[in-house]
Amino acid sequence: MLGILSARIARGYGRCFFFSLSLHCQGGVKHHPKGEDANMRINEFGQPIGDAVSFAGTMMPKPVELIGRTVLVVPLDANQGNAFYERIFGPHCDEAIMTYSTHDLYPDRPAFDSDFTSMIESRDPLFFAILRKRPAPEPGIGQSAGVKDVDTRKHVKLHDASNLLGMYALMRIRADMGSVEMGHVIYTKDLQRSRQATEAQYLMARHVFEDLGYRRYEWKCDSLNAPSRAAALRLGFKAEGRFRNDMVYKGRTRDTDWFSILDSEWPAVKERLETWLDDANFDEDGRQKRRLQDC
Repeated sequence: MLGILSARIARGYGRCFFFSLSLHCQGGVKHHPKGEDANMRINEFGQPIGDAVSFAGTMMPKPVELIGRTVLVVPLDANQGNAFYERIFGPHCDEAIMTYSTHDLYPDRPAFDSDFTSMIESRDPLFFAILRKRPAPEPGIGQSAGVKDVDTRKHVKLHDASNLLGMYALMRIRADMGSVEMGHVIYTKDLQRSRQATEAQYLMARHVFEDLGYRRYEWKCDSLNAPSRAAALRLGFKAEGRFRNDMVYKGRTRDTDWFSILDSEWPAVKERLETWLDDANFDEDGRQKRRLQDC
């Protein structure tokens, strides 16, 4: 019956699809889904299968401190509460930065304190604060606090609320599969479209791939959030598609755009980011000489 059905389809459209096999034929010639000359493994049933890998999972992310040239990435802690309430979550803060976030402004401090405590204690999502870096001896891009420079920890403390630039989190953590998502991204106006924002993203991507050994790093956003989509592509994430009617939040529907970087792609992405972030790419006023897209 299957052969008869395939033959009828072939006569009508010049191509056939074998439901018992994942290969398809066109004009009587078998093709792999990735192309006729693709180097794809075929199992004993004639079906294409993925490349063999030796991967037994990796570690769960932990609260760490990452030190860059212009920013510090540190775990949330209770000492940052005043700054977060003043700069990001308080009732008089910039509500526009919450439009595409699942977070919102808080009407009063007790409501904020309760949720902020939960964010501090959470491990998935694992939240981080992005701080403006005070002048200090250069540890180099991507160095974890305390590895080589014992004096860096004193620069992590948030002495001035204006030094809080934003936050993000590692979420949807699947250590057994080596997949993790960058999410809960909230940037103050000071951080948006800045060198610091790019460096903060570089630091975490480097940590995910090189320190933790993940295979896949994800970025997702509301399909209507044009700045987030542009940021993902600029940083080296590749678009994967759109999940329609994926969420309901703040009384509205959301289609979600998916992006990712794979471990095999990271070396090239890293090289571009480091070239752009290098001090030589900025003039004495901090203006870029070359765009990241041109690096």
